[in-house]
Amino acid sequence: MEPNPLRILLTHRSTLRGLQSEKAYWSRFFRKFTAFLYKKNFYDQYVASVYKVIKAFFNYLHNDKCLPIGQFHKQFKLPSHTLSPIVLTPVQLRFLITDTGFHQSLPAHLQRSKDIFVFGSTVGLRYADLMGLKKQDIINTSGESIIKLHTQKTGTEVRIPLPGYAMDIINKYTTKTGKYVMPRLADSNLNLHIKAIAERAGWTYLLPKIRHRQGVAVEVKTRQNKCYRFCDHLSTHTMRRTAITTLLIMGVPE
Repeated sequence: MEPNPLRILLTHRSTLRGLQSEKAYWSRFFRKFTAFLYKKNFYDQYVASVYKVIKAFFNYLHNDKCLPIGQFHKQFKLPSHTLSPIVLTPVQLRFLITDTGFHQSLPAHLQRSKDIFVFGSTVGLRYADLMGLKKQDIINTSGESIIKLHTQKTGTEVRIPLPGYAMDIINKYTTKTGKYVMPRLADSNLNLHIKAIAERAGWTYLLPKIRHRQGVAVEVKTRQNKCYRFCDHLSTHTMRRTAITTLLIMGVPE
């Protein structure tokens, strides 16, 4: 099947009829491409992410390159989707922090990953910032230790106080991590380790994974066609969400 190339027309000399034709062209594109994505059984979350990329590209052409391409991409209506974030409860986080027996029962590679997970669930940094955290970013002032850095995604300066157990984790790896604070680990590997740690902790109760397709809720099953468990949902994203949720519970303003 021959590919059907898209056109992007410069509209600075277009007549009213030409503009209406271009608007109809992109309306057809949106309708047909959306139907194609849903035919491939993608969920609303993925379809919305695809259109965010497309709209960002058109905004780049229009705003940064000053190309007269019109504003037809603004008629692309993203499907709405809401995902309930998976977070640890304060009791679960406290268990990981304080239960030394459980920690000692883990093999060395899971002990290391649990330390990263606990530290990340405390400071709430994005994973790239967490792995890029350097020893020079840890500041000790007036008997208090804080993280001070500019985040990679937004460049925002953040200051995060570090409780004693977080400093214990840092000190454990001081001589092993070079210039970095945490052991360097790919997020794909840490995701597998986090799930294994949660499974060993007994957090295996059923928690269906729900996604939406054209607004209709659909339960996603595992490759073995089984219902997801709580431990199956955990990932590096859980760290940041847990930290933010914990702070909100403690009354820290949003």
